[in-house]
Amino acid sequence: MSRLLRSLWFWAAIEFVVLASLACVRAKLWTYGSDTGTFAQIVADGFGGMRNGVEAGSHFRYHWSPSLALLWPLVALTRSALPLQLLQAAATVACAPLLAALARPYAGPAIAFRLGIVALLYPPLLALGFDEFHELGLYAPLVLGLLLAADRASWLWFAICGIVTIGLREDAALTLVFFGIALAIVRRRSAGSVWPGAALAAGSVAALVLYYAVITPHFGGWKPSSFYVYPFADGPAALMLAPLTHPREFVQAIFTRGRLTYILEALVPLAFLPLRSWWSLLALPGAAVVLLANSGYVWRMGDHYAALWIPWLLVGAVMAVAAIARRRSEGVAFRWTTAASVLCVIFLIAFDPMHPLHYLHPYYHDLPDARRAIGCVPKDASMATYDEWFSAVAAQRPRATIDRVNGVQYLVYADDFPSATYQQRLRPKIAQEVARGEYRVVCRYGAVTAYEAVDAR
Repeated sequence: MSRLLRSLWFWAAIEFVVLASLACVRAKLWTYGSDTGTFAQIVADGFGGMRNGVEAGSHFRYHWSPSLALLWPLVALTRSALPLQLLQAAATVACAPLLAALARPYAGPAIAFRLGIVALLYPPLLALGFDEFHELGLYAPLVLGLLLAADRASWLWFAICGIVTIGLREDAALTLVFFGIALAIVRRRSAGSVWPGAALAAGSVAALVLYYAVITPHFGGWKPSSFYVYPFADGPAALMLAPLTHPREFVQAIFTRGRLTYILEALVPLAFLPLRSWWSLLALPGAAVVLLANSGYVWRMGDHYAALWIPWLLVGAVMAVAAIARRRSEGVAFRWTTAASVLCVIFLIAFDPMHPLHYLHPYYHDLPDARRAIGCVPKDASMATYDEWFSAVAAQRPRATIDRVNGVQYLVYADDFPSATYQQRLRPKIAQEVARGEYRVVCRYGAVTAYEAVDAR
């Protein structure tokens, strides 16, 4: 390994320490939202159906994620969601040396090092490492590992990365169908075996058929299909046909300013380099999954959905820089990587998708009271509380959930919690439940109260 690539590992380690430290701070301040707690429960029940309180049953109602069972020891041994956050930080940082290793045979060690630095600075990728844990937070390094294994003809590692990625989520498996086909075409043109790519595509299709034809009907349908409902299209299948059946309505609904700025947030920090490589076309399936959604929450940079397509942009940037170095000169390639690095820094300063100032302070002024009130609730009881409080204790409380005021054995809420939704919607309902004699106060610390259902069976 060259001196430059060894130094890249050093900077990657520094970035991991920073992200891990921020994860520990957020865990201490209780600022992780419900997703981190939900996945802690999912992983803890990885071999029992992946049940969790927020989704009111199995995670398979929402996503195809059998690979999460591999993370079971992290939660089972620690009874904490923090290891999942640390894993996601490590997965994010790992993209830099993986990207550099992918670039090394095509661009030399100096340019490979610079591309690794770009990966360390790339705002959409950094935001994934800082965000709440999601299975897609592991997607980018798995994709880069898959490409690296294919490039080196290391088919055992290719199979391992492929199997884990196919089992990560259904939309991840969908992207691998296209990559498998592209890999088979590329290898056929270079007189290589088409079987690895064909096997990857076939395995991905098989997983999708199993999930949508067998598993989701068992649970009454695929719950996220609501993200693809429009006045002119009821569900993903109808939406895919909408450009033909309702072209004007489709264009008006999809081609919006918000989606354009989202795309620019991914491309500008890379100095538009992905647009110079055909490899970036592999980003289209994941981008379509994200951009066709009817909720701006999905196509908001800083959210985990971006993971579906930004790894392919990084690959496109690598291939574009390698082509520039080959066709023009290393000096020109250096200038492109410098431009990308500078743009990444500018975006981190001006448009940071991590929004650290929002998350690095407690949302409630008296967390010790919250801890004491939650401590009044038996750990095996069903309990409802706020997103952040739920996430802090979910790994130890398999029946905890969020934003409920009935149907559970215990409620834990604070009268002065700074949330308009709670004050206007939930708090009056809790008062009604208490007035009707459905719940009674079992302990109170400051403004935080634990309520027990009168019939708490």
